[in-house]
Amino acid sequence: MHTIDIFPWNANFNTGIQKIDEQHEKLVRLLNELASYVAFSNEIPKLDIIFDELANYAIYHFQEEEHIWHEYLPNDPAELEHKKIHESFAETITLTRAKINTSPKEIIVEELLSFLTRWLATHILENDRYLAGLVLSIQTGASIEEAKILAKKRLGGEAKVLVELIISIYDNLSINTLSLMRELKNKIEQEEKIKQYTTQLESTFMKMVRLATTLSEMRDPYTAGHESRVALIAVAIGKEMGLDDKRIEGLNVGGHLHDLGKISIPAEILAKPTKLNDVEYSLIKMHPQAGYDVLKDVGFPWPVDQIALQHHERIDGSGYPQGLKGDEILLEARILAVADVVESMSSHRPYRPGLGLDKALNEISRGRGTSYDPNVVDCCLRLFREKGFELPG
Repeated sequence: MHTIDIFPWNANFNTGIQKIDEQHEKLVRLLNELASYVAFSNEIPKLDIIFDELANYAIYHFQEEEHIWHEYLPNDPAELEHKKIHESFAETITLTRAKINTSPKEIIVEELLSFLTRWLATHILENDRYLAGLVLSIQTGASIEEAKILAKKRLGGEAKVLVELIISIYDNLSINTLSLMRELKNKIEQEEKIKQYTTQLESTFMKMVRLATTLSEMRDPYTAGHESRVALIAVAIGKEMGLDDKRIEGLNVGGHLHDLGKISIPAEILAKPTKLNDVEYSLIKMHPQAGYDVLKDVGFPWPVDQIALQHHERIDGSGYPQGLKGDEILLEARILAVADVVESMSSHRPYRPGLGLDKALNEISRGRGTSYDPNVVDCCLRLFREKGFELPG
């Protein structure tokens, strides 16, 4: 029997409270059973059995959660709002169950899958992790107000916006992807239809990439457009080096997402108009690792996570976060390193005006063979100085 994990369990989803996490994993198992049915026409239990499981989950799990929240946050607005979310879950399941005798089984399963995917992602990544953070902080002696501040920091300022927007796209994408898998299994001969689906998925995927980039740049208006410009420069260098189309695609996606980890850095540091102190700079240097942690479980067909992790490494080992040298650094990351420096030095920053393209090219020339890959530098210089490539506006 074919199976698929449309929502693979990830340790990052854990709230830190074992009872809650165990119940969440049970819901993930049920969701993946539904996804396998949509993708491969697997046999699934009767819908009544599925709805019974969801009802039992709601009764047991919600009681467990609400008992914990009430013990530490009695009548707090966060507790009351969370209870409403639980009630809405039960109401939706009841309404969907009522359609068993009037709607085709396939429609009910897809509707249920769409709802559970959206609810599970936002509920675990946002609501449950927030309240669990409150409880864990209170257990260490923090007041409720102190705990709320700590819990918000734990999630990150843009977590809610990012989750809601990406899930709104992923919710539609998931059904299309599963339907495509079923078509591939049963109707290989329909090549034109497959091509149309692929184009649709690729388009939606790039929208998600640009969405993540836009959300990251919204926090730092001084560098708006940085990621997309770096991607254009990196792609141009990659083509000049003769890389194949697949690696060029990876450079484009990696360029758009290489600074995604900066979403974890306080906005006041990113936009500081004066020189960073040692502590602030140490926080900035954490963004490659933060970006890698976000991207490593996505399952890209290119090494996007390693590009994000390594784009500040240097050939002589003077870079960060791992101090890699030479060929230990992924070629795509070496290309991004040069593209990143050229774009950054040429553009305005909160603490200085743009230094201009000539100084940027002189910098990579100076670091050729020490900081930067010599072949990458040569291709970049040739693009700008001989072939008329212009820095994107």
